[in-house]
Amino acid sequence: MIVDGYNVIYAWGLDGQGLDTARQSLLDLLDDYAGYSGENITVVFDGYRTPTPMSEEQHGLLTVVYTSYGVTADTHIQRLVKASAMPRKVVTADYPQQLSVFWAGAVRLTPQDLASMMRFEREKHLARLHKSTLEGDALKKKLRLDALSE
Repeated sequence: MIVDGYNVIYAWGLDGQGLDTARQSLLDLLDDYAGYSGENITVVFDGYRTPTPMSEEQHGLLTVVYTSYGVTADTHIQRLVKASAMPRKVVTADYPQQLSVFWAGAVRLTPQDLASMMRFEREKHLARLHKSTLEGDALKKKLRLDALSE
């Protein structure tokens, strides 16, 4: 999955807390999601107005890309989609970008779609954790069965 970072920040209303804090909040939320969903996520932030070279770093399970001066996140995302051997999901609220990546073979998702997917996967993960927790007699029974099977 490729996420247009600033696009999602604005769509989710995270920008009210300042851009540095908003970026950190988004990355933390997506890192949690990557952990319980198994999704491979690349987050791309525009660096086209900042006179710096492109940089790529790891943030937990995420790959975070800051584009180089003069390169928009949209352009970088299009390059990633075209270079991918398999279909990728792209999260953006930018309609022209959605069309562009769709025609390049990607599955397009809105930030609202991503939020719904994150809620669904989190609930599924929590239910799985709850089911795997044994207590009382069930735990005692499991421990006895494990001891007998050795």
